[in-house]
Amino acid sequence: MQKASTRSYRCSYHPLEGEFAALCESGVLPFVQVQAQNAEEAQRLAYHITGCAISDVQRLDQSAARFA
Repeated sequence: MQKASTRSYRCSYHPLEGEFAALCESGVLPFVQVQAQNAEEAQRLAYHITGCAISDVQRLDQSAARFA
């Protein structure tokens, strides 16, 4: 049985302030980087890690990941 390959994803999220999402004055949201088989799995992992609403999921290319 062949295991599916994983890719790197950067997931931006809205941080919590108490029970509610905090406003981000700078306009730049924090992010987590995860390894997943697809964007949907990456979003689920990011939510599990942060407990916050995920606003954006971006797949990172191999060339871009080397320079980050």
